[in-house]
Amino acid sequence: MTRDTTDPAELSLDALFEILANQQRRYTLCLLSEMDGVSTAVSVLVDVLIDDLEISRDRLRMNLRHRHLPKMANYGLIKYNWQEGTIRYQSNDRLEALLEVSERRSRSNRTTE
Repeated sequence: MTRDTTDPAELSLDALFEILANQQRRYTLCLLSEMDGVSTAVSVLVDVLIDDLEISRDRLRMNLRHRHLPKMANYGLIKYNWQEGTIRYQSNDRLEALLEVSERRSRSNRTTE
C-alpha cells in the first residue's frame, strides 16, 4: 500500500535530505536525472549501478524494486511502473541542485584518497 504521491515541487528540504541520505537512492537519482526524462528498465539501472555499489546484483534489484523506487515514486521524484519494471525521472530543480553538490563532494573525496 502506498500513500498519495507528493508534488515534487512541494517537497521540504527535510524530505529531500531523507531521500538523499541513502547511497543507492542518490546514485539512482543521479543516473536518472542525466537521462532527460527517458524511461529505463530496472534491469538496466541495476546493470549500471552495480559497478559503483558494493552489493550483490540480487540484493540491489530487491532493494530498488521493494524499497527505494516506491519511496522515490511516493515523493513524486520518479514515475515507477512496477509491473513493467520501468522508471522515469521527474525533474526537480531543488533535488538536482543537491545532487550536484553531492556529486562534487564525492568527486572531491575520490581525488583526496
